[in-house]
Amino acid sequence: MGFVSVNGVKLNVLEMPQRSRRRKPGLPIVMVHGLGASSAFWYAAGAPALSLLGPWMTYDLRGHGKSEQPPTGYSVSNMVDDLKALMDDRGIERADLVAHSFGGMITILFALRYPERVRSLVLVDVRVRPLQSSVDVEISSVPPKIARRLEKLGIDVEALTQANDGMEYLKSVARIQIEAGPEAGELLNALYRHSLVFRSPKAASKWIELTERASLIEDIKNGKSFDKSDLSKLQQPMLLLAGGKSATLSSAEKMAKVCPQAVLKVIPDVGHFFPVSKPKLFLQPTLRFLHAVGRREAKP
Repeated sequence: MGFVSVNGVKLNVLEMPQRSRRRKPGLPIVMVHGLGASSAFWYAAGAPALSLLGPWMTYDLRGHGKSEQPPTGYSVSNMVDDLKALMDDRGIERADLVAHSFGGMITILFALRYPERVRSLVLVDVRVRPLQSSVDVEISSVPPKIARRLEKLGIDVEALTQANDGMEYLKSVARIQIEAGPEAGELLNALYRHSLVFRSPKAASKWIELTERASLIEDIKNGKSFDKSDLSKLQQPMLLLAGGKSATLSSAEKMAKVCPQAVLKVIPDVGHFFPVSKPKLFLQPTLRFLHAVGRREAKP
């Protein structure tokens, strides 16, 4: 597709028509990635397969991927405005929204503001900040051999052990990927039990630039989104997918209790990035859920 200008920012947008001619035309599926990621996340997760059910669209959030990086405007509310303007531009009146991580904050607020434009929500390992004020990403201790290797690379080991927020955690991961080169995967596995998060050193550098030169961290921490009490207003069918080893599992469990239409599926033995490490565990329940939602709506 290319670039679409919304709210003064050029966003990189990718679209795919519905692939199955044997099915009736389906509702558009709009996918929103998380912080530090890009639309490439959904390709790694095999998400274009969802176009079997309907036309498919994803995009790079402002400041991410190939989208422009303005100095300000990174609150959840700003990004909801971007999503609405993008859907307006592409003529999408109503859609199924699928989101991972921070993308879920955007789609939840969008659904609260514009319920008539959301048929269903799929929230994949989303930390819902009003329900979970912090995430456990701290490293209690760094093995001495790993610490020495990190220090040789100029990585602040003490800073790693003090990170208690997802944004600081991603910054630490980005620095390791930039400085460690081919050793990054091994070091990250030793520290966090996962491999590379950013698809390239360039992508890792862009995240650091975004957190240091733009107002992203301040905007997200200080911006107004929604309250816990608002969540019970979500009446759309909702699928909550959560990794059994993810630090955001408690968000999904709490969402399942406060949202009347939510269905929770915990994926055992996987963490936050399971859609790219185990794509089938994301795709299969999502396809089943969206297919069921469409069938229910089609019934007279």
